[in-house]
Amino acid sequence: MSSRSLAEEVAPSRNQVQVVLFDFGGVVIRTPFELASHEHGRDWMGPFDPDNNDELWELSQSGEITERDYWHRRAAELHPDSEDPTFTFMRTLYERPEDVVVRPEIVALIDELGHRELRVAALTNDLAKFHPQEWRDRMTVIQRFDPLIDLSHAGVLKPQPEAFERAIAELGVPASAVVFLDDQLPNVEGATAAGMTAVWFDPTQVEESLERLRAALV
Repeated sequence: MSSRSLAEEVAPSRNQVQVVLFDFGGVVIRTPFELASHEHGRDWMGPFDPDNNDELWELSQSGEITERDYWHRRAAELHPDSEDPTFTFMRTLYERPEDVVVRPEIVALIDELGHRELRVAALTNDLAKFHPQEWRDRMTVIQRFDPLIDLSHAGVLKPQPEAFERAIAELGVPASAVVFLDDQLPNVEGATAAGMTAVWFDPTQVEESLERLRAALV
């Protein structure tokens, strides 16, 4: 079953929303697929492969491997001699101005949510794992989230239930008061199981994805 057909099965429910919880990589910042040059792209395209020929990506979407595993294996193809191929790859790829890396649609959405007096937070698996401190310090968008929960060194990762339990505890609100936006379907399903309203973000259809989020806030 394709990612698109799976996403149709995860329909957002309606709750009294207090917090919109964002995934960071792939949602707030563009995916590596969008930033990679043609030579870096090679034969792996992830969600941008209309024929689903990126078999390793499909394994990550089915939950057989993590997204972190996916990028480690791909980065090792480009940086086989690096002690941390993923960190090397991401550092090279994301050393660009913030307005190139961050989705303008998400910045506008954060402003919109602020006008609606909705709290904005983030839950990410790999921020410190993938990006150096100096990069994180200059990304002003990070300051927009209250809080930004980074699981890089927490010992748990989305979609594990403990990851969502941790987020709910840090947010200090019921799970039913949270709408969660993520580009990984296993994470969407994990958030739903934790009691959140979860919306799939398709990086190939940004505006449509944000309309699904807005519909979940009604």
